[in-house]
Amino acid sequence: MTNKWKQVAWNGIRFKAPAEWEVSKIDSRHLILEREAEPVMEVKWGSVKGAFSHKAHLKRLVASQSRKLKGRIAEWFLPPPWEKALAGFEASGFLWQADNVSGRGAILFCQACRNATLIQFFEESSVKYERVLLTVLKSFQDHFRDGRILWSIFDIKVRLPEGLRLVRHRFEVGKYELVFNDGLQNIHLQRWAPAAAILGGRDLRWFSGTIPEFAAGQPPLLVVDDSNAVEWSISPAGKWGRMICSLKVKPSYFWFRLWHLEDKNRILSVRAESKHPLDFQLLKRISTGYDSL
Repeated sequence: MTNKWKQVAWNGIRFKAPAEWEVSKIDSRHLILEREAEPVMEVKWGSVKGAFSHKAHLKRLVASQSRKLKGRIAEWFLPPPWEKALAGFEASGFLWQADNVSGRGAILFCQACRNATLIQFFEESSVKYERVLLTVLKSFQDHFRDGRILWSIFDIKVRLPEGLRLVRHRFEVGKYELVFNDGLQNIHLQRWAPAAAILGGRDLRWFSGTIPEFAAGQPPLLVVDDSNAVEWSISPAGKWGRMICSLKVKPSYFWFRLWHLEDKNRILSVRAESKHPLDFQLLKRISTGYDSL
């Protein structure tokens, strides 16, 4: 069915998916993937407090799905290849049938991180398709062991400290934005495309001036990791300045980096704001690891 794969990673989970599967719906803990405008896969996940019950999750699935699909959802004993692919989880299966569509999936529980995940595939029966599903299931992970979380969605990829929580996201034609918070600062990751059309022969200093959040500065042009870039920071001066700013509601510390990936026709940026002094080394590490695919 496919020889090309991509990695999808979003808010703590990650898995391999065929390159032709596209993310069509995205919420903080919910993804739907499509192929040729038809749904092929859905993933929902969340943390569990207290005891976990597969039967209780199946009942909730029946309550939430059957009204929309007007079909029946039933328990399904996972076949041995599925059990092997999901060996790292406590897993149970389900299947459903509606008027013109059917599907099957698994409810997973991870003892290590106490996440519960629902994965379902909209039905297509063939030996090749079954191999694809097993590859997706075998690759699924719901936590990371190195303290950093991978985010890989559409054409952007970054690894972030696990303490950064997703606040909001926006994916529009030509512009993406992810906003994170760790309790002390907001960190914004942005991406614009196509860069050549946006810049129209002008430089990044001009472009930064068109962005309201960046327009306060006139940054020097730099080269960072072989890419044209601009970078600057704003912070209160002197002891009294810092003391006054600490009493303000709005942030007083800012850091910006904007760079042009000419070979990929993309512009990326990292922007941080806080009421407290910023960790510039952390922000530069995030910038170095933020890339376009």
